[in-house]
Amino acid sequence: MWLRSSVAVRRLPRGIWNLKGVGGGGSEVSGGGKIDNGGQELRRSVPIFVHGARIAKPFAVHCKSATYSSRQHGATVRVLEKCMVAPPPNTIQEKSLPLTFFDLPFLHSPLIHHIFFCDYSHPTSHFTNEVIPKLKTSLSLTLQHYFPLAGNLIIPYNSRKPEIRYANGDSISLAVIESSEDFSLLTSNTARASDDFYPLVPKLPPSVCSSSSGALLAPLLAVQVTLFPTAGICVGFTFQRVPADGNACHKCGSDEELIASGSLPYYDRSVIDDPSELSSIFWDQQRNKQFTSSQPEYVPTNKVRDTLVMHQSDVQRLKQIVLEKCPKLSRVSTFTVTCAYVWTCLIKSRRASGEEIKENDLEHFMIGADCRSLIASPLPANYFGNCLVNCIITAKTVELMQESGFIKAAGLIGEVIREKLHNKGGVLNGAEKWLSEIEGLNPERVVGVAGSPKFAVYDMDFGWGKPRKSEVISIDTTGSISLNECRDSKGDLEVGLSLPKVKMEPFSAIFASGIMEAKDQH
Repeated sequence: MWLRSSVAVRRLPRGIWNLKGVGGGGSEVSGGGKIDNGGQELRRSVPIFVHGARIAKPFAVHCKSATYSSRQHGATVRVLEKCMVAPPPNTIQEKSLPLTFFDLPFLHSPLIHHIFFCDYSHPTSHFTNEVIPKLKTSLSLTLQHYFPLAGNLIIPYNSRKPEIRYANGDSISLAVIESSEDFSLLTSNTARASDDFYPLVPKLPPSVCSSSSGALLAPLLAVQVTLFPTAGICVGFTFQRVPADGNACHKCGSDEELIASGSLPYYDRSVIDDPSELSSIFWDQQRNKQFTSSQPEYVPTNKVRDTLVMHQSDVQRLKQIVLEKCPKLSRVSTFTVTCAYVWTCLIKSRRASGEEIKENDLEHFMIGADCRSLIASPLPANYFGNCLVNCIITAKTVELMQESGFIKAAGLIGEVIREKLHNKGGVLNGAEKWLSEIEGLNPERVVGVAGSPKFAVYDMDFGWGKPRKSEVISIDTTGSISLNECRDSKGDLEVGLSLPKVKMEPFSAIFASGIMEAKDQH
């Protein structure tokens, strides 16, 4: 749900600002300084404009003015403002959402960090006077529809199952920053230092212990808007993975469009049947683990991130190669071919970088597949929560490093997805083993996917047209690749990676070489 709502003067975020990838993690197939005013708390009333009409009743935003500067990673960073933004008062009653068996496996997942760059040619004064008040209004209105994200994950001290709870007055953190970093470099399709992106990542407020109940309260969402004067804007999100998957969070459109299409979020957890008591099984496996809400503090990653483009013509050639080698296959999807090709290039680049390879080691590729329409009692398309089935593809290193490794990978990925989604015993057959299967994998040999081409991230409009660039920062630590449709060429795909430089260089060479060989063959 990338938060969007219409406000007057300029079509700033509407309906949903789009909190993406709040499945970013998982692909769905189918500085210090002096505070100027001593931290005085302000209460600002900002008139709301909805669909061009002014609403007389203002909403309140609690802010701490915090204009100060620091230097991070060679660039000057100036904090312009930090606020807590809530839904409009008295619009949402206190509500609780239990975690289902689809949610519980993500209880201890790493935070998701996703940022969007947008073109913006105005100076700081225009940004602070014209844009920020409207963005806060838009965010507040959006949280009225997506109120759970303003609430907290509640983890009781007595081992009862966690829940998501919204109470009146709950809010999210919004930071407004100015940066002197090179906007053009950050948004380029070239290898860039991964560390340079961390000043753009919002920090989730720390978890706190309730003085009344002893429960742990963990915030779910933080937002940061960073200005690059006369160049661009970066909108960044940090969020817990547990509230919802990417299908729930990647909704675009105006409020009118969302309401007319029935796409406003549906929260009723009672629609999920659990005859096998999977919720109890997963909670028994999770309850003794310590919950941590790690912050995106700057820690040198010594990695570079790059964006490689898979053109539609390249994908078609790779598909043709797979079908020629595997004539029993009736079709092979773009998603399958792209994942197989990138996966095998990653494995081959390890040896090329000088890493010692044990050929009988097992390699794993992990995909989260949407199963809303496939469970016994299908869920509404606008259900807000998790509803994914894990597809784990496993092969020996030696198999994938061979010349035929790509063909092997494509066949395995397609086969596992088909078996999972069309299992005669149902899509939940064997679900009780989901967590134990994942925990049994060697994390150094697991590649996942963040995002999906069908999420259409470049169709989102925060008020400045299509985003210039989308970056999933959390792939620095999760070992995943990011995957989405290209900004300006429908059908082409962007593949985002974050690797040590010693591995990125051979990967890029192997990736380009394989594409050229396919072109020569077809």
